[in-house]
This record gives sequence, C-alpha cells and structure tokens, in this order.
Amino acid sequence: MRNQPSVPLLSISEIFHEEIADRSGEVLNVVQNKTRLFARSVVPGIADVFPNDRLQGGVALRATESEVCVSPYVFRFVCSNGAIRAHALQTRQLSDLDWQDPWSAANSLREAIQACCEPEAFASAVQEFRLATKAIVVLGPQLFAWLAQSGLANNGLYQAIMDQFFREPNETRFDLTNAVTAVARETRDPDVRWRLEELGGAIAAGQVDPSPSGNSRATQRQRSNTRSSDLLTGGLARSRRE
Repeated sequence: MRNQPSVPLLSISEIFHEEIADRSGEVLNVVQNKTRLFARSVVPGIADVFPNDRLQGGVALRATESEVCVSPYVFRFVCSNGAIRAHALQTRQLSDLDWQDPWSAANSLREAIQACCEPEAFASAVQEFRLATKAIVVLGPQLFAWLAQSGLANNGLYQAIMDQFFREPNETRFDLTNAVTAVARETRDPDVRWRLEELGGAIAAGQVDPSPSGNSRATQRQRSNTRSSDLLTGGLARSRRE
C-alpha cells in the first residue's frame, strides 16, 4: 500500500516557483486541478536559431499525486511556442516521492529542477534546433505514426499539424517541430498539449523514427510504398505553396 504524497501538488507548484525565481526566471503558465499539475518556465539565456529568431531555455514540470516529471523546456519567441525535451539527459522522472520523507522528496524535486536549469541543457537544445533547420522532411505516413506513438492519432491533430506545416517557410524538422508545437499551444487539454510539446522536442532532436526496419520483402515493399507516398505528399506541399 502506497503512502500519502510527501509533497502535495500545491507544494510542488510552490517549489517550482521558488527554484525558477532563485534563477531570475519566469513561470509562464501553470495548470492545476486536484490530481494534476502542469507548469512551464524560462530562465535567463537566449540564443538565435535564425537571425531575429530567438530561443530561451527553461523547465517544464508535470505532476500527479504519485509521480513528477521534470524536463528542459525550449521557448521560441517569434511564435510563443514551446517544446519539451523529454529525451534530454537532464530529464528526471520521480516516481517514488510518496515513499520518501517530506524533506527528501522536496530536495529530490529541487535537484531535478536545478538540473534542467543548467547551461548545458540549453546549449544542447540550441544545437538540436539548429541542426533541425538543415534536416529536410517529406511528410507522408511518418507524421501519423509519430502521433500514434504518442497516443494522439485519432482526435483531428494530424490534419491540424499538416495544415500548420504547409504554412511554414521550409520543409525541415524545425518547421515540423514548430507546426506540432503551434497546434499544442492552441490545445486546451493540458495532457494533450504536454504530449504534443514532447513530440515537438523529439522531432527537433531527430529522436522519433517510425521508418520500417528489417530486410524482409514485406518491409522492402512497405519502404517502397512509403517513398511513393512521400513523393506525392511532397508534391502536394509544393503545389499548395505555389
């Protein structure tokens, strides 16, 4: 039988605000109810991914009564979109806080937030985003597969992201990241928004790859079908822009 939470959601929110304030940062938004907490922040430190297109690092936190996830966060000024870097080395999944005494649990949480504020976390994010601006993508079945991996394939998000992607200036991982996070920004469900922002961060880093693997004839045929679909979709993208 598990214990009562050592650090209730209200205290987690207070600790988050304290740690960000201690680093002269800003809490951008907090969504909280009786069972869940979502919070995002930025801390000092800005870098350009393009001229006049600035990124700022920060921390994103998601908590329930039994688990807390803390990840580095990237905020893009020009469109007010945010991406969560769940794949980052600094990400911490704290699933045993209710087994710790309150002081130890709070200290574990503070250390997790502090790790995501380290300059190395933001430097890695900037490198990922800059590389993403040079990585061309051609959309086809891949996007739907990425959404399916995140449990988001069946609620209209696919078309919304595709529509946003066609408004972007290029066809890169950076543009796809921005399309995903732009849709996330307008999403009211805080859990869906979180998962979209995690997906955006994973796309920027090249961490998601739903391409078929193996050398079977069926796999080779699937690859061929995927390439044909990609070429068709790529042509559609170009024709819509023209």
